[in-house]
Parts: sequence; C-alpha cells; structure tokens
Amino acid sequence: MKKLISILLAVLLVASLAVTVSAYSIYDKDDPAITSEEAIKAYEAENGITVDTHRYYFQMPDGKNGPAATKDVVYVETDDETGESRDILVCKEGEKAPSWYNDFTEGAGIYWWGSAPASCDTWAGYAPLVEDAEHSIFYADVPSQAVVFVWNNGVDGGMDKTQEIYYKAAQTIDVPSEYPDLGEWPGILEAADSFNNCIFIINPDDVNVNALSKKMTCGGSWYFYYGNGCYGTYPETSKDFTDIEHNCVNPDHYENGDITGTHIGFAQDEPQPTYKRGDYDGDEKITIMDATRVQNIIAELVARPEEAFLAGVDADGDGMVTIMDATRIQNVVAELMNMDGSTPFVAA
Repeated sequence: MKKLISILLAVLLVASLAVTVSAYSIYDKDDPAITSEEAIKAYEAENGITVDTHRYYFQMPDGKNGPAATKDVVYVETDDETGESRDILVCKEGEKAPSWYNDFTEGAGIYWWGSAPASCDTWAGYAPLVEDAEHSIFYADVPSQAVVFVWNNGVDGGMDKTQEIYYKAAQTIDVPSEYPDLGEWPGILEAADSFNNCIFIINPDDVNVNALSKKMTCGGSWYFYYGNGCYGTYPETSKDFTDIEHNCVNPDHYENGDITGTHIGFAQDEPQPTYKRGDYDGDEKITIMDATRVQNIIAELVARPEEAFLAGVDADGDGMVTIMDATRIQNVVAELMNMDGSTPFVAA
C-alpha cells in the first residue's frame, strides 16, 4: 500500500510538470548536460541543505554486452494511413539487446520524478557518470526521495517524425526505485531496504517499440551490483551469498555466456585497444563526432578517457589534449589537411 500511494503521488506530480522542449544534450553548447551529482550539489548549495542519495547503476545496451534474447523479438507495426500491419524484427534469438548508441549520443541519461530536491523537469534528464566505459556501465547518484526514474540514451527525439533524430531516442520503462518487493523483479531474490547500489539490466526479450511514438522502450530487472561488472540476485550481506565468483549472474563473465560454466569476469589485464590519432571512438573513421568529443573533454562535460583513448584524442600528437586537437580533426574532416598537419589532403 505504501508503494502504491507513492506511485500515485508520483503520477500526479509528473502530470503537473511543465516539461520543457530544451532537453539534455551533451552537444548543445547553450544547454550543456550536467551530471546528477552536479545537479544535487547545486541544489544543496542553493538551499543550504544536505540531500540523501542512492547510487543506481545501469548497463546501457550496446549490442555486445548483457544477456541474450531467448527468442525472436518482434513488434507489430501498423501503417497510420492504411491500417495495414506487419511484424518488425527487433532482436533475433541469441543476440544482445539492440544498441542505444548512435550519432546523437555517446552516453546514457537519467530522468526521475517523485519529489524535490533536484527533481528533473527536462527530458532526457542528467548525464550519469561512467563506471566501465568498455562495457557501457554507468551510475548516477539520485535523491532517495525519487520513486520512479527512467534510463535513456540521452537523446530527445522531439515530436517531428520527419527528423532523423526522432527515431534515435531509446529508454527504459518507468522503473520504481523505492524498495524491492520480493517477486516484483526477477533479479531480486531477497528483500532489501532500497535499490541503493543495485544495477538495472535490460532484458532483450522485453524490447518494444511504442505503437504510437515508434520509439524503443525496454524492460529489464534490478540486480544487486557487486562491482567490476558483477551482479547477482542476492546482496553481499545475504546468508545465501558466498562470493562474487559463485553469485555473479552476468553472462558476459562466463565462457560462452553460459553461467553454469567457468566464471572469468571482466579481464583486468587484457590489452587496451589502440586508436589512431583523431579517431576517439575507434570506428576507424575521422568524423565531426570525434572533434565534438574532444571539445567535451576540454570543457569537462564528459569524463577524461583512459590513456588508450587519449592516444586517439591527441590529434596533433603533442602529448596534450587541447582545442587544437579538435581543430585538427575538423580540418581533416573538411579535407583541408592531413592528420599530421601536411597538405594537400590525401584520402585515407
């Protein structure tokens, strides 16, 4: 009953919010994204209070990490004009959940409601912090008063279906965050006081495309997060918890993705990838996105990347990350010079 009342209050609250069109976008220079942590600190400073927070983790679908679909996942698309329907394949059996990454985002977003402080009133919310970039795990510190939140890919697709960005937005279902009830979430097999330090994992069998908006909305489950990508169904304080190796249910941590096999975890000493100068995202192409990411690093809008990534960011090879690196990448994209600064431009 307590949870039901809280959710009803949350629904009433969100219905009263005047959600603005100007949304979270790390590429919007006039409205740069801030993290949930920064938003809460600003609220504390403005109001002279201390905000109690919970830390939530999320593995953003990237097409290569997480559980695999146990069946072909389809949704029925209906033509708005003719009324004709057809099945659209969203995820094949054995595949990971479709990637949320695209040219309009490079990280997740988190939006919540329930009560102040620092409540979100702008979609797609705040930028979370990076827990593990390689495996797309993020975390956010959220006011404990929040009762429902949504993880998303940081894209406000808007309302214009003729725009490419409209179809690039992806999000989770509305995720209750008060406290775990037994049987409510498949990943939670023992009651706890809150979801603090839990991780939300997308279930590829529960990937849907909204019939009206045509945008991707994904279900999933909470799990207790142990760190280093390990998560399981029991908290570390449980009598049923023995050790992380035996309690981890992350399929990526097992040989062949079979959790009955040998637990190998995320390797700590695996060789880091190498990146050619200017190619920050390692897609073997030099694009304006690489220049934008350098600018975000300089402006401290995103976390400074690991050394392997810095090799790609340092476009001019001077050992530092400066605005000159972004300019160099822009000149290469415009075919005004080569990455080593020479001219005329020679296509790679």
